[in-house]
Amino acid sequence: MNKVKPGFLRRYTRRYVQGYVQRYAQGRMRIYTQKHFRAYRILLALGLGVGVLIAPVSCCQAFAAGNTCFSVKNLWQLSSPSSRSLLNPGNILGLEKELTGSFLLNWRGEWFFPAGARENGGRLVFEDTVQLHLNRDETDLANMVNEFYISLNPVGFFFIDAGKQVITTGTGYFFNPSDVWSRARERKALLQDRELPPEGKVMLRGEYLFPGLALEVGWAPQLVWAEDEDAALLKYFGSPQRSSPAWVKISGGCSGMDGSCLFSYDRQWKAGLNLARVWGENLEIHAEMGWEEWEEGSLKALVGANYTFAGGANLILEYLFNGSGLTRGEWERVLLYIGESTTPAAGNENCSPVAAELQRTAGFLMEAGFPGLLRHYAMARLYKELPPAFALEQIIIQNLVDRSGLAIFSLSYEKERFALSSAVQIPYGKQESEFGLLTEDWQAKLKVEFWF
Repeated sequence: MNKVKPGFLRRYTRRYVQGYVQRYAQGRMRIYTQKHFRAYRILLALGLGVGVLIAPVSCCQAFAAGNTCFSVKNLWQLSSPSSRSLLNPGNILGLEKELTGSFLLNWRGEWFFPAGARENGGRLVFEDTVQLHLNRDETDLANMVNEFYISLNPVGFFFIDAGKQVITTGTGYFFNPSDVWSRARERKALLQDRELPPEGKVMLRGEYLFPGLALEVGWAPQLVWAEDEDAALLKYFGSPQRSSPAWVKISGGCSGMDGSCLFSYDRQWKAGLNLARVWGENLEIHAEMGWEEWEEGSLKALVGANYTFAGGANLILEYLFNGSGLTRGEWERVLLYIGESTTPAAGNENCSPVAAELQRTAGFLMEAGFPGLLRHYAMARLYKELPPAFALEQIIIQNLVDRSGLAIFSLSYEKERFALSSAVQIPYGKQESEFGLLTEDWQAKLKVEFWF
């Protein structure tokens, strides 16, 4: 990759590519031939899933009455590869259409308990998801603890949380530059991300409410364990935490403007700013900014508006400036490198060195964050409820540098405790574009869900 030193590749190659290639090779070289070992993993996941569902109930019988909710979701997804991509010329990687299915059993409970004479001294929150994944090769059963934390209110307006918890930072819908964990990105299918319950982070967090102001202080430990297919913690508890940030956040409002500023440290400093204001009864405008010390030009900024029409339709428009992304000239160098790598593949679909090179390049781009390679993006989301119980959602993510993009269209039906939805995800743009590189992201989805 010596030909592409400027800009993006120079900043990321040493850090991501070598590690990714090693993990990719190790993961692909494992072949499981012992059927009893696979059965053992499935039984272990099932046992853990049942155990974590029952244990909190037995431990919280002395607590005050709380809230519990179960949901069952069946998701089927069809992915269709693109052979026109520069990363897969003539389908040299041998990708095929793939139909995958997932059954998700999600359970969430929240219990309140008194502390001395106080009626609400604290609460315990627990959420767990058991997932059965189906594809053409094998059946895989896994468990993920989404949240498991205790929240205490020892005195006055002071609260302290400890455990695995989902917290949101930022005002943006498309992207959150001020998020503490925004650097820990992984390239996944957007449709899939929208369906899986969010996974929290293990942290210790305290919050004090002043008149008109809130102060938050937090710390998250680094938790590292194996990420291969044999990793028990990854399979039955959740994802590791590669970073260990400590942060301070101040939130408040003034003259109708809500805002927050955040400072965090994890071997490098990071700062974030959020602003939002509501105008009248229909319009909300927001802005978000994030800066990191680890790289020159790492400023990211987002501005947007949220408008609700008289008929009930909701429209969100946002613009993202990605300071660490590629300029047009740097992107052309990346495309030139990819094009040179695919030249020996012309007329020879069995050229294994070329296939390996393309897989390494694809892995490199995914590790770096995708979408998010270039400087300027726009996003539009339209949501409209249709009588009697339907809803239509359209999302367009547009790359303003090379004019490529990603479109998501979904139609859902919800009645009482039942929901049915379908969606498609379609990348568009020229072959020499960011979204034109996608090889497996033409997707269609069907979801059935009910809860009680």
